[in-house]
Amino acid sequence: MGTRSTPARRVALVAAALGAGTVLTACAPGVVLTAGPPAGAPALVFTDVLEEHNAQDVFFAQRMIQHHRQTLIMTEMAAARAADPEVRATAERIGRAQKAEIDQLTAWLKGWGDQVPPPDPCMSPGNGDVRCRGDEDVGPGADRGPYVMDPSDLEALSRTSGADFDRMFLNLMIRHHSDEIALAGIEQRDGLSPKAKALASSITTARTAEIVHMRSMLVRF
Repeated sequence: MGTRSTPARRVALVAAALGAGTVLTACAPGVVLTAGPPAGAPALVFTDVLEEHNAQDVFFAQRMIQHHRQTLIMTEMAAARAADPEVRATAERIGRAQKAEIDQLTAWLKGWGDQVPPPDPCMSPGNGDVRCRGDEDVGPGADRGPYVMDPSDLEALSRTSGADFDRMFLNLMIRHHSDEIALAGIEQRDGLSPKAKALASSITTARTAEIVHMRSMLVRF
């Protein structure tokens, strides 16, 4: 018969896998265990042997949520402003998929005990807050970093309609998807969570196909 895997045995197995010099504090099931990694290695956080993740996984989830929120702003505009039925259908499909991904990423962050990023008004068009404009931006979450769209692009998109909107929407979404693929690539390289890395791989495949489709649509405008 096989040996039963008890919580204490699972902790012991994790400690052995991490190697000498790593200390794990045993505790009751459900309590977070933190491992001290070798110098220069990403921190490992355990809620269960199968739920390991690192700082890159958290960054991926938080930044992808912010990125997707901007996508939803664009797809909601398309429902009201796009002239081409295929642009509207593409926007609706993208929005539906990314809403589901936001829900998934939010659940992971909560399960890991990490913060779900609050909505950032400076990432939306038309907020009217001078703190969100130019090099002196000190608005909420001012250090937004890469992989998010400049609000001025969303502002410009919100002022168009018809064929002009369709053309600008496709160009901006292609660029936005490219940033998303770059973020997913970093997660596949540096992340630890199997489920986060699997989502990153799925995102890369899906967004690459969508870029090809949107580029084919652009020839009409």
